[in-house]
Amino acid sequence: MFYKITTLFLLLSSVQATQFSITGPCSKKPVFKTQVNTVNTNVGELSVRVFDENQIQHLSSDYGVSQLMNSPIGIDSMEILSDTVMRAHGWCYSVDGEVPELLMNEVKLNGNESEINWFMGYSTYIGDPQTGEHQWVGQCEPTHLLEVNPFPQYCN
Repeated sequence: MFYKITTLFLLLSSVQATQFSITGPCSKKPVFKTQVNTVNTNVGELSVRVFDENQIQHLSSDYGVSQLMNSPIGIDSMEILSDTVMRAHGWCYSVDGEVPELLMNEVKLNGNESEINWFMGYSTYIGDPQTGEHQWVGQCEPTHLLEVNPFPQYCN
């Protein structure tokens, strides 16, 4: 019995609180921060739970986030730079500074993560209307690092 209690205590004591934050499109400083327990969950379940518990406006499911805090979505999240270049902005997440190439419900958490951060990011589309050739460049590049912010109305 003593062995079971000691083992349980050691397992529970190795779990740390994880910082969960949201970084908006305007600054690297988070607009929301809290501490969470990440044991036996995934990024999707955890994120929806944190948004709901903290009354953070969102359009999301357990596999993706379309909108947070009334951010632009759809065509309003597109930035047309020229007749051949545009940026598509949306919500991305990182776990301990790494951006997984997985849907958020596919990233299992084990309780040892130190940080989960949601941030607005973008990918750049470059197309040639003459040839039809096109490519997407970059993925989840942080919007707040752009020299000119495409969404100044959200930067109060």
